[in-house]
Amino acid sequence: MTTQAYFEDIEKHILTELDKAEQSISVAVAWFTNANLYHKLCEKRGRGLTVELMLLDDEINRSSSIDFARLEAIGGRVYLVGNTEDGTLMHNKFCIIDHNTVINGSYNWSYKARNNHENITVSYQAGPLATQFLS
Repeated sequence: MTTQAYFEDIEKHILTELDKAEQSISVAVAWFTNANLYHKLCEKRGRGLTVELMLLDDEINRSSSIDFARLEAIGGRVYLVGNTEDGTLMHNKFCIIDHNTVINGSYNWSYKARNNHENITVSYQAGPLATQFLS
């Protein structure tokens, strides 16, 4: 397993990794408002990849301009979990690509995260780690 950390241009690095996906993409992030990342997920689903997205069920995601139903309409899966109103915060931030690459860190897939001091690590040839996250 090799791991690379990124502290700048995080959206670009995520898009690069998503472009490499050949079979599946599973994403769990608390907040998702970044249309570029969302369009990439829809594009990959349109090419036949399995795409799953888990988000926090809260006002930020529900009022986002992103139409999460679009991913479901083309065969992807979207799960809204937790609820900030009752105190069950789903605060994950990870992506598993082809059950072998793991993206993890403080970066939500949101426009706000672009301006925060966020980070991700990308671990390659990380099948056992990917399995832990998927579990």
